[in-house]
Amino acid sequence: MTRSSAEQTTEPAIDEKFGATSQISRIIRFSFFTHARFMVAILLAAIASAGMFAGILTVMGKRPPVALATATPARRQPEAAPKGDRLPPPAVAQAIPVAKVIESQADGSTEKFAYHQVKIGADTDVPKQGSPGHSTVLKQRFARAGGDPFKAILTEKAKTAKTAVMPVALASLGEERILVRGTPVNVSTSKVQPAPAVEQVVALPTKDGDINNLLAAANMTSEDRVALQTALSASNDQSPERIELLLEKAPHKDAPERLLMARLFRHDSPPDDLGRDDGGILQRVNNPRLYERLAHDAHAAGIDAANPDTTTDERAQAAEKEFPAAMQQLEKLNVPARMAARILELAKENGIKLTDAALLDQSVELVFRTNEKGESEPIAVTFNMKDKTKRFYHYRAAPGNKAEFFDEDGQSASKTLMKNPVPNGRLGDGFAWRTHPILKVRKHHNGVDYAAPFGSPILAAGDGEVVLISFEPGYGKYVRIKHDGGFFTTYSHISRTPPSLKVGQRVSQGQVIAYIGSTGLSTGPHLYYELRMGDKYYDPTATQLPAGTDLEGDRLDDFRKQIRHVNNIENYIGARIANAFAPQDDGRVQTAIH
Repeated sequence: MTRSSAEQTTEPAIDEKFGATSQISRIIRFSFFTHARFMVAILLAAIASAGMFAGILTVMGKRPPVALATATPARRQPEAAPKGDRLPPPAVAQAIPVAKVIESQADGSTEKFAYHQVKIGADTDVPKQGSPGHSTVLKQRFARAGGDPFKAILTEKAKTAKTAVMPVALASLGEERILVRGTPVNVSTSKVQPAPAVEQVVALPTKDGDINNLLAAANMTSEDRVALQTALSASNDQSPERIELLLEKAPHKDAPERLLMARLFRHDSPPDDLGRDDGGILQRVNNPRLYERLAHDAHAAGIDAANPDTTTDERAQAAEKEFPAAMQQLEKLNVPARMAARILELAKENGIKLTDAALLDQSVELVFRTNEKGESEPIAVTFNMKDKTKRFYHYRAAPGNKAEFFDEDGQSASKTLMKNPVPNGRLGDGFAWRTHPILKVRKHHNGVDYAAPFGSPILAAGDGEVVLISFEPGYGKYVRIKHDGGFFTTYSHISRTPPSLKVGQRVSQGQVIAYIGSTGLSTGPHLYYELRMGDKYYDPTATQLPAGTDLEGDRLDDFRKQIRHVNNIENYIGARIANAFAPQDDGRVQTAIH
């Protein structure tokens, strides 16, 4: 019999034969009746243990969140607050990406511009709302309580109603319940200082001699400028092709700004960061995150740019009627109305439709800049269509010329041949068969007539070279211009030309080249305006031809440098946007431009 089914007991007994005492064993089988006391004891012990455990859990669950003892509490190990979510990067403060750039001008001077990059039409990102930056986000997330910044981080306030289970002392605190996350130990506090306002400025030298002039144009202290020039001259590396400056904004607009850090870009080399040491000397910084953190905050804070031009004219009003959706989108992005109208005219002149329906599957990208006076000008525009892309650059071919748009090959794209080179001229006989009013024979009229008062100015219909100033019996006195597209325009029956006009001279569209007369076979003061391509004549009022300057030689080389300069600025703006939204703890943000 095993112990599980019976219990063996031993009792003493007297041996009658020998008179000795012996042990007699007796087996008692297990039953609830025979073991009742033992089972009851086990059950009571189990109930007591369960009750004690439940009491402990109840006490822990109802423990008051704040100790109200008046005596100094015993020191205990500090408890770390639960790790919260990482703060999101602040949203861009500007509705459109902008960057401050210091540039050298054609006359050798330097000027600071605010560059803007906008996009309308298909695949346009929704502009992000403004954000006050990291400092305000921190204040909103961890509001100060009682002037103790550590208490604000380790505690949070939760609105709760008074309940019967809340101790009376806690209820006296009002309808606020403080949840302790930890106890600060050996903590010294100081006055919270606001983060400095940071501005990022980029200098893009086109040659070695530009660096000192560009740094002189930056609004930094003379000590900082000397320190940066010393650091650049001490380096044995090649001159940087781009210098980014992080400046602490001054409290007043005219006051100089303090240089915080600088980043130097050299061709095919990683960027070098410079920071100030305790002695005020700029030294190389090996941790790129220091610069990127400041650059990130500078972009989140936005830049101070002059107010855009809000004036309008007849061309802008006409564009608003013809292209209402495109004009509305551009003006919402702070593009001046007159510039927006010019961009839409450029599209129309080059056969690009920007109607409301067309904007659903094509887009327009515009880069323009604004100087410190608030004057804006376009820099580059890209039209993205279904099957192709057209890109144009705004370029001034010569110091005295007006800037115009050119395609990537240097061919003018913004000027078309003028249909009427006589301001306020009245169209007479057109491009058609007629009976000559003097010869009385039927012949084809190879041009068009514009009647105007004697001596009225006649304008060049397009850019070109004066190839002939002469007289013929039929034409009378006339001027002939060869345009860059290979076609010729002739202006006849004129009375005279400006004294300064010479054969071989380059003229621009709109320049006065002659005055109305009635020389040759003419019945009165008027202009005979003729267009010839090769051996054929065309109606100048119905022919769409480019009439701008096609760049060649040195001007074409300079234009290509301008293209590289604009592309560098666009890449810089794109890298600046990427740096503003990239995770700052995941490594270095590559912003090099090649």
